[in-house]
Amino acid sequence: MKHIAIILISFLLCSTLLADSRIVILDVGEGQAVLLKHDTEGILIDTGHPGMALRVLSRLKTHGVERLAFLILTHLHPDHAGGYFRLREAFPDAMILHPAHPLPADVAPDLVRWVNDALKLDPRQKRILGGDHLNWHDFRLEILWPFQFTSANLNRHSLVIRVRYADTEALLMGDADRVVEQSLLKSGMINPVRILVAGHHGAGDTGDLDFLNRLSPDFAVISVNADNIRGYPASKTISALSRTSRILLRTDKDGEICFQLDTQPDHPLPHCYQIRSPSQ
Repeated sequence: MKHIAIILISFLLCSTLLADSRIVILDVGEGQAVLLKHDTEGILIDTGHPGMALRVLSRLKTHGVERLAFLILTHLHPDHAGGYFRLREAFPDAMILHPAHPLPADVAPDLVRWVNDALKLDPRQKRILGGDHLNWHDFRLEILWPFQFTSANLNRHSLVIRVRYADTEALLMGDADRVVEQSLLKSGMINPVRILVAGHHGAGDTGDLDFLNRLSPDFAVISVNADNIRGYPASKTISALSRTSRILLRTDKDGEICFQLDTQPDHPLPHCYQIRSPSQ
């Protein structure tokens, strides 16, 4: 019995050490969806547009996600929240977190209103704003923005989320613009990060150079489709990200982008960047 106990303890320790944790920026074309994964559970931050819902579900399955603990909507624009209905059907027990930005009566497009109305009736939804945090397995999510609503601009009130895993930090900017970047810089809440998911698909209203210099990311990621009709990403933003980050990645050129977090060197995931602590 003693030997069996030792074997069992060793197995449990190895299982803990080999826990599969990753951050995946899914390739959803025009839009954004980011997966945080721990073993067979996940948190999905944004969904991409409605036409990408089945693709997102397929990718979650491929990554081994059997249960979605949380679905976080940074804001209600269709390219970030349009897959809400299909994701909610697939994961009825997931908790939905969102900023609950008050909408003007003439909000457009209609899908924004439809998702907003559905959220009001969803029994498993909760508003989150700046200062809130979420501890989930070895991940800690901190909401850095917004603290309050000052206009009807959904992009400017998009959730900005800092993700911590051990000593690795990632910053997910949603559709936040340069005004938000400058406010965050002045707040003193911004530190260097390993991974930056750039705001607003690298549009020209983002990419404040002082902000990016402060972040100094190892990896900067732009989630965008090829031949974007709005001209994203902007050349000046690409230039700023190239100057301030070690590696710049884009879903339109690089496809899905996966980061394996602080795991055993003998068990690398194929097609994933290995993010290890400095001691490893």
